[in-house]
Amino acid sequence: MECFMNRTVCQCYIAIATATCCWVAGSACAQTEDLPSWLYAPPAPATASTAGSENAPPELTEVFAEPVAVSEARRGVRVAQTSELPLTDSIAESPPLTVGALPEEWLKETSISTSDATTLSPDSVRQFLKSQAAASPIADNYRPWWESTATAPFELSPSSIVVDGDSLILEALRHSFRIAAVNENICIARTGITRAAADFDPTAFVESKFLRTSVPTGSELDAGEEVDRLREEDFSFSGGVRRKLQTGAEFEIGQQIGLRDSSSQFFTPGNQGNSRLTLSFNQPLLNGAGRAFNRSLIVLAKLDTQIENEAATTAIQDHLLSVQESMWNLYYQRASLLLRIRHLNQAKSIHDWLDKRQDLDALQSQLKRAEAAIATRNSELARAVTSIRNAEDQLRMLVNSPGLTSDKTVEIIPARPPSLALVPVSLEDAVVTALQQRSEMNEVARELDTARVRLNVAQNELLPMLDLVLETYFSGLRGSQDIGRAWIDQFSVGEPSYSAGLRFEVPLQRRAAKANILRRQAELRKLASRLSETIAKLHAEVAAAVREVETSHRELGARYVAMVSAQQYVDLISNRWRELPGDGYSANSLLEDLLDAQDRLLLEEVGFARAQIDYTLSTSRLKRATGTLLQIEPIGAGPNTVP
Repeated sequence: MECFMNRTVCQCYIAIATATCCWVAGSACAQTEDLPSWLYAPPAPATASTAGSENAPPELTEVFAEPVAVSEARRGVRVAQTSELPLTDSIAESPPLTVGALPEEWLKETSISTSDATTLSPDSVRQFLKSQAAASPIADNYRPWWESTATAPFELSPSSIVVDGDSLILEALRHSFRIAAVNENICIARTGITRAAADFDPTAFVESKFLRTSVPTGSELDAGEEVDRLREEDFSFSGGVRRKLQTGAEFEIGQQIGLRDSSSQFFTPGNQGNSRLTLSFNQPLLNGAGRAFNRSLIVLAKLDTQIENEAATTAIQDHLLSVQESMWNLYYQRASLLLRIRHLNQAKSIHDWLDKRQDLDALQSQLKRAEAAIATRNSELARAVTSIRNAEDQLRMLVNSPGLTSDKTVEIIPARPPSLALVPVSLEDAVVTALQQRSEMNEVARELDTARVRLNVAQNELLPMLDLVLETYFSGLRGSQDIGRAWIDQFSVGEPSYSAGLRFEVPLQRRAAKANILRRQAELRKLASRLSETIAKLHAEVAAAVREVETSHRELGARYVAMVSAQQYVDLISNRWRELPGDGYSANSLLEDLLDAQDRLLLEEVGFARAQIDYTLSTSRLKRATGTLLQIEPIGAGPNTVP
């Protein structure tokens, strides 16, 4: 009798709150108006033929699991209690998670106690660390239920495009604004090679000059008798070629022709035409001598180009790593959306189940609690869709491919899910590869070469200047302004004139040259220390990257175990809440436990998806740490190549 009265009171409360319940449920569903229809479609009640299916959208039907099996005796009790109403089993919608051979270390309590610090011994620490190296608990054939759907269109926009890591890298190398700007730095540095080599290009010169003088004569020897002013007119034209050789020598050949006339009685023949062919040669013997010294600017320009090339490689690798991170973040956001869709459908299934049992044993407080859970999960779902759009825009910005930017609303779909398999890595091999391939190592090595070249130049500049100076010329002279005959006479009449000598010059204290040597030596020592620092830094980075691969995979296994345990706990609480009777407080407490368990399951599933992405990115970061993510090889000899 008391049970009958309690049920009557509950039915009265349910009847009073029916309108309020419908209004709250409608407002919760209204939050999803901007989402695709399959994201907020209410679940349909289960029938006898569909009792094991999830009330999911058509695109996601395959991701929901069968209800957890119960014993025949309990199933009979459950059917007897609920035969009055059609029930849905969508609350037990979690997919079956197959646990591989779990190591005992994952399940049993370790010897490390957190309650008594005195029991922490070195042996217990070693035992704990040894347990961390156990085999992965993830079965080889296990794949998360959301993988196939995460790589399928969500119909968030009319069109979609499928991308993978390799294609995105190629598109970024072709179209990324950032990479284009970095490549221009290489072109700018390469022009320095041509500028340095241009010092040895031949130079043509032409010079003309007209000179008229009128000076008083001081004696008859200046212009002759009765000539009070000496008047002369001289026009000359010269041209030739000069060039600096790579040995440091300067060579010049020039031809000069001219017309000259004078009022002097001693000037004969009058109206002269003259011609002179001159050859000069100046060779440094100490300071400035040798190919090594004179080609130093070319060598330095080449080294600067190589340094810029290594810096560009570093920048491009960082950019491509950002592309990889953005792509996997997009996959993570899509997987997170699927997890939250199922999370929302679980709350809707609970609400529908309670709504159908209002006349039997459902409480109004339970309905309100389910409606609150639906509203909260709806808001999280809207945020998940926004996160997908933001991740797509970030990927477009990094890649800048026409296929991605021509339509800003196109849905970007990752082609493949991340891998779960452990990639074995040897720390020693990874360190050796990094020392050989990292652009930072090559950059410091080129800077060391640059410092050595500058030190050699400074040592040469310390020497005194001693030059060999040679010159010879052929000349011709004709009257009547006959320049042509004068030019012929310079080869056929007379003999060449020549001169030879040495030119010596030295600063007495040479303080500037000595200070320059000290500076170059200090720069060389600085770069040697920087090289040692770079080696130590690369070793630490590679070791951290290798450990991150191993640690992220162990974390992935731990997340998997936590996810499986959370799923099993949800199944346990779900069966208990559905099948065990209880009073109002007990029923509300069980419902609260069930919703909290579903929230914890969502957190564990999201954590597992995040750990899966972190493990995949750790392998990409390992490639970045070893310098094998991208290698730039020169393609032939360009126009700026100097032999």
